[in-house]
Amino acid sequence: MKFRLEVLILAASVWPALGQSGMTVVDVYLNGHDDSEVLLWPGRTLASGLFEKIGVHLKWHTGERPGGQTGFGIRTTACAPASVNPGALASARLLEGAGGDITIYADRILPLPTQFHILPDVVAGYVMAHELAHVMQGVARHSESGILKAQWSRENYTDMTLRKFAFTPRDVELIHLGLRDRAAGRRPERTSETESGRLERPHLEKQ
Repeated sequence: MKFRLEVLILAASVWPALGQSGMTVVDVYLNGHDDSEVLLWPGRTLASGLFEKIGVHLKWHTGERPGGQTGFGIRTTACAPASVNPGALASARLLEGAGGDITIYADRILPLPTQFHILPDVVAGYVMAHELAHVMQGVARHSESGILKAQWSRENYTDMTLRKFAFTPRDVELIHLGLRDRAAGRRPERTSETESGRLERPHLEKQ
């Protein structure tokens, strides 16, 4: 699993909200104008369950993320751009204080069920969870194990099927710290761009 993060600094807004259960509520918009619903909607339940376990409730919507609104938008594109690394499954564009957008490469995830003998909804759920965790944390980093590993192994895909693949305690801590920082209008102290699993020099664009 590889990840690219681009950070654009925009005006902050008060977000996220706390639900009645005390969970942090995050809006997620699944694009309805392309193949996103067909490819990704079946993985919604799994992704939601992974975040519920760590105190984050994903509130799903169909359609593009409204401009200037909080939350995260997810869309697919048929083919990965030539500029991304061969193993990259998706990329994410973080808009501090105003949400972010995730793009998942259909040509990269469609072969995975056959290759690793795993159901398509499990692949979709874990890919979305990986990318959502990145934009929630607001930092381009990977973990040595768990959902935020830079590259998933065959054993990891087996663990996904058995629902034994989860976030590490450090990942959970950073997800909640990232969401709190954004709710308070604070910009991340560390931002960088990576597709290789290693932190690289910070890449920050301002608008």
